[in-house]
Amino acid sequence: MFLLLSSKLRRKLLTYSFTHPDENYYVRELSHLINEDPGNLSRELRRLEDEGLYASVTKGRVRFFSLNKRYPLFKELKKIIFKTEGVQGSLRELVQKYEGIVLAFLYGSYAKNRERKTSDIDLVVVGGVPRNPFTRDVRQLESTLNREINFTVYNKSEFAKERKKEGGFLNLVLKDNILLLKGRLDGKQTS
Repeated sequence: MFLLLSSKLRRKLLTYSFTHPDENYYVRELSHLINEDPGNLSRELRRLEDEGLYASVTKGRVRFFSLNKRYPLFKELKKIIFKTEGVQGSLRELVQKYEGIVLAFLYGSYAKNRERKTSDIDLVVVGGVPRNPFTRDVRQLESTLNREINFTVYNKSEFAKERKKEGGFLNLVLKDNILLLKGRLDGKQTS
């Protein structure tokens, strides 16, 4: 089996592909999207196609590549990529950067593993966060991931107050699947 995250190119390719699993790309288009050399990218795609992780289709004179969702380890690789390199890993890294954040979690379609290529990412952050730098960092991450990130920031007292509201937004969110990025919540802890 190939070394999953053995190179920067492979990490960028897999991160982008698993973040957009329903897309088909030709090499030059994909090289532009992930800012990598088309020749190196073409060789990497052929190696991953030989492994079975990617499939290709030729239309006219253009070869299109896409993830092979029937690959035996597809779901496991997706989880690894998301936890380390993709949306989840990138957001975890972002919230860890801010010491004032005591709790951060994802909710919605992404947390339920029901996201589509057009799905946004929903994030709740609790603690003291400098608004402008945090917003700038989130927007930069949106650009990198090519996904919209909606975030809600609570200070500790607002969060405690909202949790007491029966049937409120926060309680509805917390009753569903969430993915913790930082902190602890009712016995749940970040992994």
